Amino acid sequence: MTAPKGNTFNNKYQSAYVAQTYKLCLLGATDDELADFFDVSRDTIKNWANKHSEFADARRAGKLQADAEVSHKLFQRAIGYKVKKQKVLSSGDVVEYVEELPPETRAMEYWLSCRQRQLWGKNQKIELAGDATNPLAFLLAEVAAEAENASPLPKEQ
Repeated sequence: MTAPKGNTFNNKYQSAYVAQTYKLCLLGATDDELADFFDVSRDTIKNWANKHSEFADARRAGKLQADAEVSHKLFQRAIGYKVKKQKVLSSGDVVEYVEELPPETRAMEYWLSCRQRQLWGKNQKIELAGDATNPLAFLLAEVAAEAENASPLPKEQ
């Protein structure tokens, strides 16, 4: 019988959990999912990590490696990459070739918004008022003046 979910000091821990935890974290498991897998509470997972350094190391290493691999793939998609492919010709011959995949705009946007949020974030604040610290203030003033004097009808030449 397992310990109750509220019991963070159960003695269910086994050394075999280290390898399982590493593999589950490579698959993207969260602490809640680890707790469900081992049939304990999330607090117990944290308690095991505090008490058993090998468990904590496996948990951290699995999550770190998974994050690094996903980050690498996202970066490749953002800058473009080459893929080896095979094509079967009508003669039956197999030809290997390298296809270059172009960079993906959405991957670039996501990468930049995560890495440089202040420059590329979606909620970036842009001030359009005539501010002296704004290097484009003189252009904005000219555009505003032209817009006030502009006629809705095209000019005749």
